[in-house]
Amino acid sequence: MVLCEFQGEPYLLSAHGTMICYWDGAAHYLMQLAIVTAIAWNESYHEVGLYWAGSIIQSMIVFMPGNLIGKNGKSVRASYFLNTPYVIIPFWMAFRLLTTKRKIEAKPSEVDKAQKKGLLQRPLDILLIVCLLGLAIIGEVRGMAALDSPMNVTQEYLHNYEPYITDEVIYPKIQMLIYLFYFVPYYIMSIYGLINPGCQWMIDWSLVHAGAAAQAQFTHIGCSLHSRTPYRLRAPPNTRPVFWLVNLSLMFLPQLLAWRCVSFPEFFVKKSPEIKDGKSALEKKRK
Repeated sequence: MVLCEFQGEPYLLSAHGTMICYWDGAAHYLMQLAIVTAIAWNESYHEVGLYWAGSIIQSMIVFMPGNLIGKNGKSVRASYFLNTPYVIIPFWMAFRLLTTKRKIEAKPSEVDKAQKKGLLQRPLDILLIVCLLGLAIIGEVRGMAALDSPMNVTQEYLHNYEPYITDEVIYPKIQMLIYLFYFVPYYIMSIYGLINPGCQWMIDWSLVHAGAAAQAQFTHIGCSLHSRTPYRLRAPPNTRPVFWLVNLSLMFLPQLLAWRCVSFPEFFVKKSPEIKDGKSALEKKRK
């Protein structure tokens, strides 16, 4: 292990490398055990598989290019390519699970009832929409801060709340750009899916995003406080309440959205042709 760190992959000694190793050794390990157990018991691993895929893809999208373009770029050796399976297999699994049609257990009457409810009759969805709008704004601000925008709000945020974004290891900048160009559009599409019924893609993609958000925020929060991060780049003690509010919101609200989509999928299920008019096939036969 020491040989791998110091000679093979020295960038694992950075704060970012340390935090992703913690996540790999705990969260990813448990998810992989759950997948193997489900396979052994002939049960579905669809949900945990999507969560795992989202988590590890997000980790690799930051880690792999960050190793090349950050200050550790000169330390890259052939052992860098040992990470290739961790890129290919999660993408393959995500594609396989997202393109596999699965039956969602929901009675036609419950689907019809859920989709007839207006937004004002769904307080949890209203809360999620408001929170997603807030997350989109935060993602925009952090993304522009990573791009060193001269706007006062971004400079204020960069220097007083999250100076770690400017770290020369580049990992936090890449992470903020992923938020800006991928997570923010997802938030907007999720708002659309919470307003308009029948967006069945919400169920699976909420799991992918929840896994990605959990990994991203665990790593980012840890790095912002880690002893291997230069002291001047750690989250300032006097602004940490805001730091915790912002980052825990980015971590846990996607989990709440995934729970809502998976536990109560009736609103998102596409209506079959026989119930599009609000009546089941049985009701039609009776007439």
